[in-house]
Amino acid sequence: MEKYTNNSEEGESSQVGNIDLVALFFAVYERKWFIIAFAILMTVVAYFSVQNIRDRYQATATLLLGGNQANLVSIRDVYEAGAQRREFLMTQVEMLRSRGIAERVVDDLDLVNHEIFNQAPKPSLKSNIKSLIGIETSIQNADPAEKARIQRERIINIIAKNIKVSPVRNTKLIKLSYESYSPSLAAAIPNAVARAYIAEQQTVRSDVTEKATSWLSERLESLRDRLEQSEHALNQFQQQADLVDLQGVRGLASQELNETMQQLLEAKRELKDVRLLYNQVRQKDVPEETFLSQPEVLNHPLIQAASQSVTNAQLGVTELARRYGPKHPTMLAAQDELESARAQVRTEIRKLVASIEVDYEQASQKVYALEAELSGAKSSLQNVAQKEIRYDELKREVEVNRQLYNTFLTRFKETREVSDYETAAARVADPAVIPRRPLASKKQLLILFALFASAGLGAGIVILLDLLKSGIRDPQDVGRKIGLPLLGMVPELSLKKDERLDLYTYFDSSQPQFSEAIRSLRTGVVLSRMDDKADVICVTSSAPSEGKTTISTNLSFSLGQLEKVLLIDADMRRPSVGRRFSVAPSRPGLADILSGRFTVNECVVKDERSGIDIIPAGIRPEDPQRLLGSSQFQKLIKELRGKYDRIIIDTPPVQAVSDVLVISKIVCSVLYVVRAEDTRIGVIRAGISRLLNLGVKPEGVILNSVVMKRRGAYSDQYYGHYPDYAH
Repeated sequence: MEKYTNNSEEGESSQVGNIDLVALFFAVYERKWFIIAFAILMTVVAYFSVQNIRDRYQATATLLLGGNQANLVSIRDVYEAGAQRREFLMTQVEMLRSRGIAERVVDDLDLVNHEIFNQAPKPSLKSNIKSLIGIETSIQNADPAEKARIQRERIINIIAKNIKVSPVRNTKLIKLSYESYSPSLAAAIPNAVARAYIAEQQTVRSDVTEKATSWLSERLESLRDRLEQSEHALNQFQQQADLVDLQGVRGLASQELNETMQQLLEAKRELKDVRLLYNQVRQKDVPEETFLSQPEVLNHPLIQAASQSVTNAQLGVTELARRYGPKHPTMLAAQDELESARAQVRTEIRKLVASIEVDYEQASQKVYALEAELSGAKSSLQNVAQKEIRYDELKREVEVNRQLYNTFLTRFKETREVSDYETAAARVADPAVIPRRPLASKKQLLILFALFASAGLGAGIVILLDLLKSGIRDPQDVGRKIGLPLLGMVPELSLKKDERLDLYTYFDSSQPQFSEAIRSLRTGVVLSRMDDKADVICVTSSAPSEGKTTISTNLSFSLGQLEKVLLIDADMRRPSVGRRFSVAPSRPGLADILSGRFTVNECVVKDERSGIDIIPAGIRPEDPQRLLGSSQFQKLIKELRGKYDRIIIDTPPVQAVSDVLVISKIVCSVLYVVRAEDTRIGVIRAGISRLLNLGVKPEGVILNSVVMKRRGAYSDQYYGHYPDYAH
């Protein structure tokens, strides 16, 4: 393709900037008569306006805030707190501008009868409109009292609006200035404002002191009653609860509770021991001899003595049995003695069991009694605690009420003592004097300012309107703002929100306008290189979403009706060709060919409807630019040129990545897609500049998404009546 250097044409390089100063200059030059007429008109208006300006006089008075105030007692803090703060100073400034001060000045100087304010004011345009539609009643139709009120309100508004109040930095001084056609009035009004402010502040201070005294007196009565009620409630509670020594009662109850708990623990241990023995001996219908196996029974002294008697009797019977027969009287006597000893053992066992049962019952009753006593001790302690809480609440209320009462009593006495002593809130540090000379006339400066300002405003309006023209709006803008030829325009189709353009819209008979635009684009591409056929075409744009993939696809469809065409998706970062043709993401493509993993035939996809071949982007590589800049890509293009009549390469946007800069060096033609009225001129120029810096000049511009029905925006020579013809 044709190569260019950066400085090949001076005109082209001057157009690839962020702001086309030459275009702005010519825009101003083309509307020079409008700017001149506007400036002359505004100057004439300013000239006649300043001729009616009368000489004005200005006088200034200086007011000192808080002069010679004595800090007597702390009650002054109620209304003097923060006097040193900036907020206080700014508050006084606004008070000096208030209507209340203006009313005092009007009444003090009798400005209602002053000749300057008695002149009939010229009705404004706003007042005339209001009177015309009936919103505002004309003063001529009002009665004398209403006229006087309206006149007074007008003068008050004039004074409040025109008095200038300026605080002096880092001081308590405030400058009061007023301008008037009368020198004496210019000096009288600032002095009157100062006097009105001082009088207003003295009135406010007196009112504050009186209100504070009255309010404190009322509060003292209520606080005294509250204090007496709280003290009475505390005494009555002490009597009802019989609280003499609350700390002693609480200590006694706590000691009693601890002793009862110790006794209960001891009784429960005894009950536990007795319960174990009781559970062992309380079985009924059991021979008494079986209890001898229990250690507690066997170790009992009486049981041991009876058991010893049985043993002795048993030994006697054993010895006598050796000498006598069973019927011998001595033997019978020994047998009776043995039975008597055994009967004695059983008797002792029964007595022991009976005593164990009695001990168990006594231990249980003792535990029950101690538990009841403990519960009563707890209740007593809780009752004492509740009384203590209530006592503390009443005592705190008495202390708080007494403290409040003492505080208010102190404040009341302070306020009453200083109520008769008042100092001025401000004083006039420098009164205004009658000025001898009027303010400097600025009529000539105003006229010159109006001339240059109106001329500058007119030029600014022209420049602003031109700058607001964002993007390429008509075919003339392509050559004027970009400096490249227009190859074709693709109309914008009506689509619903989030609806994508159908892949085969070019073949849709219901969209003849779109199809004819693509065919016209095909003609422009073919005719642009008649002598040197551009068999490898690169399609790019400045930014994403400008429609380069749509143009690449539909241009391939159109060329495919005449030639054998191959469409390559070289946008490996955000591939979309394969997705639009429903090619599986895992299918190998351009990246796989360049990496050597697959052959060309394994990666080519045949589109049956359009008849073109497609090579998708393939698996995304780590560095797409390295693959596109490799010798393998050049060899691939050289190989494909022998198989196809035309190769269309869809590339990434110029401003997004640098891949297209690598591809543009080995293709025959670069087509630059621009979205009409959307992409900014600066972005387009920046993208083209990147190509020009490499010596690559785009073949032309394809204007996409053009609203063809806006006939006024496009010249007839660029399909101005194309929509009607397409149908």
